[in-house]
Amino acid sequence: MTKENVMDKIRKLFRLANDKGATENEKLVALEMAQRLMLQHDIQNVEENRVVEAIKGEWMNVDRGDQWEILVAMSAAKLFNCRSVQRKLTGAHQFVGKPENIDACGETFLWVCSQVEVLYKEALRNYNGSLGRAGRADLRRSFKQACARRVYERCCEIVAKTRNEIPAHMALVVIDQSLAAADELLKDVRVRKPMRQRFGIGTHAGRLAGDRVRLQGGVTEQRKLPKE
Repeated sequence: MTKENVMDKIRKLFRLANDKGATENEKLVALEMAQRLMLQHDIQNVEENRVVEAIKGEWMNVDRGDQWEILVAMSAAKLFNCRSVQRKLTGAHQFVGKPENIDACGETFLWVCSQVEVLYKEALRNYNGSLGRAGRADLRRSFKQACARRVYERCCEIVAKTRNEIPAHMALVVIDQSLAAADELLKDVRVRKPMRQRFGIGTHAGRLAGDRVRLQGGVTEQRKLPKE
């Protein structure tokens, strides 16, 4: 396959990723395939006569006490070569990176958060109402944080594996330049590091649940999750 044929395929994948008629999962898979092809063939940009710069996504609001959601945001950003920024006072966060990557981050963030909520309620039912108010609060905090941390670790493992699969003679320009563009926008902003884990009664179960979280899926599929 010639380089031009590869670029044509990547363009088609990007068109699918932006097709309003495609499902959210189809869009996510198309983006992943396009990025993988760009890495494998050392292609920096498939746009004609223009360079796509990094942008700042819309602010997404989360509860200041739900620090596990920030870990999930970091996980999504890790997967799609973006950065995640949080407003300390309000807890709101945003993704910074290339436009198509930001869209994938937002969908993945919502998808993973929905799964963590369902898995937590499943763990809570195992106690059959035996936990008091303090116990439920401890379970909720420690389970969700451990689950989100395991998801973050898995995303780091995926990125590391992808890098190792690229031949040594090929520059990882797609990942490196995407992050460099995001960092340029954030040069005066302090980017948070993953928080320290706090242990509790839900830590072990949360880590196990983190391996059950699917990293592919979108808003459409998310709505099919069982209601609690």
